[in-house]
Amino acid sequence: MTRLLAACVIACVSAACARPSWPQPPAVDAAAYQKEFDAWLAEEQHVGDILAIVGIWPLAEGDTPFGSDKALPVVLPASAAPARAGVFQRKGDTVTIVPAPRSPIHREDGTAVSTPTELAAGISIGSVLLIREGMPDGRVFVTGIDQAHPAIKQPPRVEAFVPDQRWRVAARFDAFEKPRAVKVPDVRGGMVEFMAVGQLVFRLDDREWRLTAFDSGPDAPLFVMFKDRTNGTATYGGYRILGPARVKPGEFTVIDFNMATNPPCAYSPYTTCPLPPPENKLDIAVEAGLKRLPSVQGYTQS
Repeated sequence: MTRLLAACVIACVSAACARPSWPQPPAVDAAAYQKEFDAWLAEEQHVGDILAIVGIWPLAEGDTPFGSDKALPVVLPASAAPARAGVFQRKGDTVTIVPAPRSPIHREDGTAVSTPTELAAGISIGSVLLIREGMPDGRVFVTGIDQAHPAIKQPPRVEAFVPDQRWRVAARFDAFEKPRAVKVPDVRGGMVEFMAVGQLVFRLDDREWRLTAFDSGPDAPLFVMFKDRTNGTATYGGYRILGPARVKPGEFTVIDFNMATNPPCAYSPYTTCPLPPPENKLDIAVEAGLKRLPSVQGYTQS
């Protein structure tokens, strides 16, 4: 009788202490999933325009001269621009390009730009397309993309880990009571504000993990930047990105690390990428998703 009572007590304690099983993500057809993965990977090969960026330059209020003269604040390739090609004039958010005489600045249709013109889409100097980039905090940059760069027509292949269903996990969306404004650094030395809407809670290797998720629009997936132990070896040294479907608070979504993407700064140091919040660092080697591209040097944190 004593043994029976002891056995019952042990059984009851064991049942009370047992944690509820974590749900599995919805099952997928292997062939259909491989097709989806292949299509995703094909889309991720479009990195030529990023590899062709020749520089990014901040514009202060007033005049910023540009050309191939290395003493200038904006130095363009000598193959595209004369020593002194003109001046960028910034007034607030507006940037006007003032060409020097006989400077090879032109519109997309080939017509010359010989008078002061607002910097808008389709203005180039030689083979370099000039793009104005405004940041939410008021900073303004000019980015140059060399449209004659060989990577535009023949970009190198970006490899990925072989997909493994182990890296598809169910994640509970623990929404914050109110979205929180969070400032994170960017690769240009500034700060960018995101709205953190909650955390995604999931389990891997018998351990619970959390990733802060940012809002990216009412009908858009969640935006999640994360680091892991593969950074700098098999994967880009900065971070990678996930876009799980948005669900209601307390519901489960799927985090698919097999489709973790690289940010633009993985392929070029001349971008405006944000950096992940410090809590989004996983102390595990996530051997899934895109790998680093060994032939290029992206942004590296000093």
